Amino acid sequence: MNVYRTEEAGYTLIEMLIVLFIFTILLSWVGFSVLPLKSHIEKDLFISQLESDLYQIQSYSIHHQTPIFLTFYPFTNKYVAKTGERQTIVSRDLPVGIQMISNNSLEEITFYPNGNTSRFGRVNFQMGDITMHLIFQIGQGRFYVQEY
Repeated sequence: MNVYRTEEAGYTLIEMLIVLFIFTILLSWVGFSVLPLKSHIEKDLFISQLESDLYQIQSYSIHHQTPIFLTFYPFTNKYVAKTGERQTIVSRDLPVGIQMISNNSLEEITFYPNGNTSRFGRVNFQMGDITMHLIFQIGQGRFYVQEY
């Protein structure tokens, strides 16, 4: 009596290829659905960092009772905040996917020791097909970011 069976149960090459094909389709679907989410997160991170830098500049001006000059450089894609003695408070290059548009109504603004700003206007940013406006309101140093 032979206790060993000669038939082995296993997967054929075709069955394994079908499973691999289905697995590949599922992975590519997940990958393509994550790309818009990544773009949205990068945009939100940029806006959060920009607002944080502006609050830091405003707080520094109030705390040290000195005016801070914030300059936007659209051609080098960065912004820099300096004191009257040319000490740099913030210097930030924009992320790779975000461009500062050169037709801004505001390229330099001063934060005064009382928290107010010297001018009002807007700075425009572009990320793909999304346009963002950093808008400084008149008086009291208020600002906000608006998307179009």
